[in-house]
Amino acid sequence: MNIYISQKQWQKPASIGTFKDLSRLPNIVGAIDGTHKPINAPHEKAVDYFSHYRHHNFGIQAVADGDLLFLDFSAGYPGSMHDARILRNSSLYHKAEQGDILTGPIVNVNHHEIGPYLVGDSAYPISPWLQRPFPKATRDKSEIQFNPELSSARVKIECTFRGLKSRWRILQKRLDSDIKFSVPIAVACAVLHNVCIKIEDDCDDDSNPDHHCRDDNNGDVVRDGQEIRDILKEFL
Repeated sequence: MNIYISQKQWQKPASIGTFKDLSRLPNIVGAIDGTHKPINAPHEKAVDYFSHYRHHNFGIQAVADGDLLFLDFSAGYPGSMHDARILRNSSLYHKAEQGDILTGPIVNVNHHEIGPYLVGDSAYPISPWLQRPFPKATRDKSEIQFNPELSSARVKIECTFRGLKSRWRILQKRLDSDIKFSVPIAVACAVLHNVCIKIEDDCDDDSNPDHHCRDDNNGDVVRDGQEIRDILKEFL
């Protein structure tokens, strides 16, 4: 079960602008992460849904902007799947790899053309459209400086998940419905979350999810994820 966002939505400068005051890294369009939803053991392939949390659940992958709005939401993956594997099995991955999304706008960073990209944690693979932090053990000063700048933007997806679960309390407990019904429940909550954000209907929960979170010629655009990260590191 997936929520798809059109190519124009991904490339709106407005989404990039939501990260402007959160990080000095340029051209961030979204933050990606995953979460899990506890469920009863499915009737089929129950072992696939038994995760390292020691219970049955299904995986959710989502991308959010700096205003806590979901840009992409995908649910129903077996709980035993790692975040990187979920990514590779998602429509988001295939669209990005095929160049259907995350193609513009292009910005010049220290004389290099850089396209828009997502930021994620170390569980995700690095690519031209997805940046992750350097290893925590690094002693390189520029790499040490890079990591918190990425993290200050990436934390927004954590805040968005927190807001989703605070707004829709049904997601805070195990869903006892069949998985075929449980997955649409999660997706529906994400859709309604976006509606509430757009109409500025703040969550009533006292623990505000955001309280702890603060086109040119594409021929010369850098296409190597490692090189892009090094360029961004030097930019800082």
